[in-house]
Amino acid sequence: MAPRLSGRQLGLFDNPVGAFRLEELVEAVRELERERPGQTVAEISAALFDRLAMKRTRRANELVSEAIRIGRARVPRPEIAGSRWQAGTAEVREWAASSGFQIDPDGAIPGPAISAYNQAHPDRPY
Repeated sequence: MAPRLSGRQLGLFDNPVGAFRLEELVEAVRELERERPGQTVAEISAALFDRLAMKRTRRANELVSEAIRIGRARVPRPEIAGSRWQAGTAEVREWAASSGFQIDPDGAIPGPAISAYNQAHPDRPY
């Protein structure tokens, strides 16, 4: 479903990005993600420009990037239980916090913290 437009009559090509609200762009990003999960940012961007027939301007690129950032906000991964060979999420999160890494409010463990944990614990990586 294409997003509802902001009241302007649009042509078939080169619609100005100003014709769309950020919320409409975010919803279009989420719809693209539902249709085909796992797309790269470049693929979503290209699909969004094609779907909405938007004119590619610097401002359009900025708004599309912002919509993708908002629409693909990180969702924390489910808790991974540890085993004898692999560390659990809670263990890594605790280690990262005690090692000075800032843990996001959504609970996601930053990539650099995971890399540092794996280097410090090669016998039991995350």
